[in-house]
Amino acid sequence: MVEPARVVCVHRMTNPIEANLIKGLLEQQGIQVEISGEGLVGAYAGVPRVCDVRLLVPPGQRQQALSVIEGYEAAKGEPDDGRHWVCAGCGEQNASNFEICWNCGLPGEAA
Repeated sequence: MVEPARVVCVHRMTNPIEANLIKGLLEQQGIQVEISGEGLVGAYAGVPRVCDVRLLVPPGQRQQALSVIEGYEAAKGEPDDGRHWVCAGCGEQNASNFEICWNCGLPGEAA
């Protein structure tokens, strides 16, 4: 008889920062999660990321985790609303959801 898996992989990526972000989202929903492989990804600029970073959860929480990840992916892909503001400091155009200028760091008009 085969012993059931202790954890299952629900998502793979090459970015350990994003993996930790998703891990936090899963933990907020009460999902136990482990990250595997994040230490294998090179942190040096210009080095291609070739290793998998894996998000692992207990089998019983797989569907709930997939739902959270699906919501994250959908929100990540939301298009810009087309509105912008111009920074008073450097003149750069910034998306309306930016609170500070991406170019110079000055607060935006809503701040």
